[in-house]
Amino acid sequence: MNKQYRSIDEQAALLRTRGVATDERTPSILLREGYYAVVNGYGKAFLDEQATRAAEDDRFADGTTFDDIYQLFLFDRELRAITFRAVMCVECTLRSILSHTFCEHHRRANAYLKRECYAQRREYLHGRQAHDGDLTWLINTLEHHARGHFADERDDEPRDSERVAWYRERYDEIPLWVLFSDLTFGNLRYFFALMKRAEQQVVCQRMREACGPARDGATLSPAGMLRDLGTLGELRNGCAHEERIYNARFGADGLTYTQVLDVLAAYLAEDDERRLQEGVRGLVAHHAPANPRLATALGRAGLL
Repeated sequence: MNKQYRSIDEQAALLRTRGVATDERTPSILLREGYYAVVNGYGKAFLDEQATRAAEDDRFADGTTFDDIYQLFLFDRELRAITFRAVMCVECTLRSILSHTFCEHHRRANAYLKRECYAQRREYLHGRQAHDGDLTWLINTLEHHARGHFADERDDEPRDSERVAWYRERYDEIPLWVLFSDLTFGNLRYFFALMKRAEQQVVCQRMREACGPARDGATLSPAGMLRDLGTLGELRNGCAHEERIYNARFGADGLTYTQVLDVLAAYLAEDDERRLQEGVRGLVAHHAPANPRLATALGRAGLL
């Protein structure tokens, strides 16, 4: 059975039949934000589980208002903004250290397009069977960006960043540190995974040095860093694509948001880590006292 389209008024009426009190602001919020994003995304925290099972349809706890759900939605939006800024700091550091380390060991022009400059099959962290295909994909991706491409034949401008376009117009080659500005976090993770093991060790050491006290006395292995980058990549995507993060799970280990904060903090400079922690604490302190139901939801997620 397909989902039936409902008008904004019908959506508000549906909320009321499920036990959610609405007000005059509800229709405009539903129109602006969307029922799916707000209610489907954040309503579960306010459900009456027993009544929901009995009705075989969503039923909300007594006293739940649409504003309760919307305030949790807004909290998570602000949480994404605070978190995304911190992840961008990690991404910037990663771009710098990866490009510096690779170029230091491979000084020929366009060395990043040469297969011999990368790890051999036996040392690839994603496994021998995946090595050849992943390396081919990475080099093709780098070459694609280095030569320039268009998002669509009807576009007047290439998708490349201004920095890459500027270098392409004036020089015969695009330096790796410039090309990296066009790569995604996932691209950078695969680049690290395909680096030679000795160079990965240098990256790990430099990451520890760049992060200062957060890494004092801690060891960081290539395999551990690759795992962390996978977790942070999921967090980044959640922030960038407006997915729910306050109670989500991240990475192969299924880390909670509060657990992934510890991973994130270990890749931040001291000032950036402090700004992140203060931002999260301040956000919780601002929202929780004003709404007991929201506070309960944050408590279940480990944020209180």
